[in-house]
Amino acid sequence: MPLPQKETVTKVCIDDFAIRKRHTYGTVMVDIESRRVIDLLPSREIEDVVEWLKTYPNLSIVSRDGSVSYHSAISQTNSAIVQISDRFHLLKGFTDAAKKFLTRFLSANFRLPQEASHYAGTDTLDYWGKDGKEDLPTREHNRTLEKKKALVKKVRELKEEGWNNGEIAEQTGISRQTVARYLKPGYNPVNALYNTTYPSKIKPYAEDIKRLLSEGKTFRQISSYIREKGYKGADSTIRMYATRERKLRKEAGEGEKIERRWLIKLLYKPADQVKGISQEQLDQVISHYPIIGRIYDVGKSFKETLFAKKTGDLESWMEECRLLGIEELDSFVNGIERDKDAVKNAIEFDYNNGLAEGSVNKLKVIKRIMYGRNSFELLKSKLLRLELKRRIN
Repeated sequence: MPLPQKETVTKVCIDDFAIRKRHTYGTVMVDIESRRVIDLLPSREIEDVVEWLKTYPNLSIVSRDGSVSYHSAISQTNSAIVQISDRFHLLKGFTDAAKKFLTRFLSANFRLPQEASHYAGTDTLDYWGKDGKEDLPTREHNRTLEKKKALVKKVRELKEEGWNNGEIAEQTGISRQTVARYLKPGYNPVNALYNTTYPSKIKPYAEDIKRLLSEGKTFRQISSYIREKGYKGADSTIRMYATRERKLRKEAGEGEKIERRWLIKLLYKPADQVKGISQEQLDQVISHYPIIGRIYDVGKSFKETLFAKKTGDLESWMEECRLLGIEELDSFVNGIERDKDAVKNAIEFDYNNGLAEGSVNKLKVIKRIMYGRNSFELLKSKLLRLELKRRIN
């Protein structure tokens, strides 16, 4: 069966390809009806793709990935063409975004944090009190206080021996006013303002900060959130508190070791197919980091949305995803917003880019068989000829 004529082609899927040897780049087109490669273009530039697509005057449906270039080229060719985004690429886009967040949020090998002792209400070290150790300011204060007490004692001894205030001042090297103050019966050598505390600006927001840290929020996001609730302090105070909070958790002890890669695999497979983590461990992780459980939930919901044939569910899913406040997922959702019509068509229609993806693999096999010693035109001719015979070599 010969390849279809350009005038008869109405439904196609297109994809880009890149073969490193001799830097061969281009676009492949597959006819959905005949399931054969019908053309190759040695370019991925918008202008070239537009000119190429216009040679197929009756195109009505084009399946593609999320490429902004292809979206623009198809729209410029004919706005009436129905563009369909590939579901595989949409799912891959979500899982890639979620993987980036997990990589940023968790170390490669981490331990489930146990609650710090001050969380349980016991009288131990916390951010707002001292740990009983004498820090540098306290040591300096105590040294100064001891010197002052000794001077007060000497002034009072000299007074008992019959010295007047002027003689005592000359002897000790202090002023007469200070001598008079030291001789008062109720005089206290301790500075009246020492150990005076002022209301903390950040303490009212401590629980919010702990919760936001457990959800993987950045310092900037935490600052924005608590400032909306009325915080007026400095950003450096937030960083100091968050750093101390993490230190307290670490000092409280470490729990069971978990490998991040198993949590990432759960983005692609159900828990019973991932051997490196048990359901109990997963429950513990989600208990300590609720944001991870919410990511799994929206991932499952996204897959259901794509295959439910209900385009109206897409808007509610996008809003649900935005509520997580994760930068990586927000970027993914913004991409869907820009290409919303094609994504909705992916939900409504059954077309996908599988044919084009398979054809690119076939193209690379032909390139390797020829040891890379061919021009683009030779590669194109051989591929199209083999398509007629339904064989590679």
